Amino acid sequence: MKIKAFFCGERKKTDDKNQGQPEKIFLLDFLRNLWTSFIMKLREGMINMKKMRKRFIPALSIAFSLAISVPAFAQHIYIGDTETVISYDENGNKVITLIFDPAKTPDYMKPDSPNYWRKAEQAQTEQSADVSAFPQTGQAADFTAQPEEPPFQPIPPLTEAPEVGTVLANIQQEDENGEMKYTKPYQSYGFGQCTWYAGGRFYEVHGINLPIYGNAKEWIDTTRWSEAVQVVTDISAVPEQSVAIYAPRWDESLAGHVCFIEYVERDADGKPLNIYYTDANGKQDTEKNVYTPDCDGAVIKEDFETFKGSKHLKLIGYITMK
Repeated sequence: MKIKAFFCGERKKTDDKNQGQPEKIFLLDFLRNLWTSFIMKLREGMINMKKMRKRFIPALSIAFSLAISVPAFAQHIYIGDTETVISYDENGNKVITLIFDPAKTPDYMKPDSPNYWRKAEQAQTEQSADVSAFPQTGQAADFTAQPEEPPFQPIPPLTEAPEVGTVLANIQQEDENGEMKYTKPYQSYGFGQCTWYAGGRFYEVHGINLPIYGNAKEWIDTTRWSEAVQVVTDISAVPEQSVAIYAPRWDESLAGHVCFIEYVERDADGKPLNIYYTDANGKQDTEKNVYTPDCDGAVIKEDFETFKGSKHLKLIGYITMK
């Protein structure tokens, strides 16, 4: 049933433009006018108090009870053949009323319409479509939605030693135009630098962007308070799938070095024997400070003593997942 109780009468509009057109008088206006009239007549001595008790007070009580029981306002929402009325009762609770009007039923929803099945199927298809395919606020009308990226899957640790010289990292891919483009983990800065590769490989394996900046030798300090990763300063630990950090032995002008540990061969006691790692701009890089395909990211094998450093650099720790 349609709610119409929030107005209670009609009056004539006095403006020239809408002369003679009925206008609904809202209940609050009615009560205000009634109260104003009562006060004016009371001041003028025109009201007999005995008659007021018999006539006016009961009428005023009824009007106030209506004001309490009837919603102050209602919101109407029209969708197809259904009108939704949102109002509030005397306790402030929201009341939602649905009003069905068969006369407003869309053509494709009428069984006797020749378009019934085709339109119904089309409507179902449109409703099940992904809403992200439509332009959102601020997007151009010709906006084309991009497919959502699948959830990240970490790369599990290797179960056996990788082949030396193999590039395990997925650094570049060919796009639809046949051009080689950097993959997401390696779309940063300093292409070909050791920091660029180690940070990208860590992201590729773990899905974590290292909170790092500055030279390689500073990485331990810049990641020490991270909530996602931890710093390991026990050199003999050599955690797999971690970043190894090198600092200068004597010459502090050197930037240091970082590499990514792919696999570790250990003895019966768990001590490291051989380290399989990948890096860029390292010992075996044929072209420094630029990305060198088939060289940057290639697996290198070293025994632990050699891995611990050179005459210029020394191993000072690792960055690994917590």
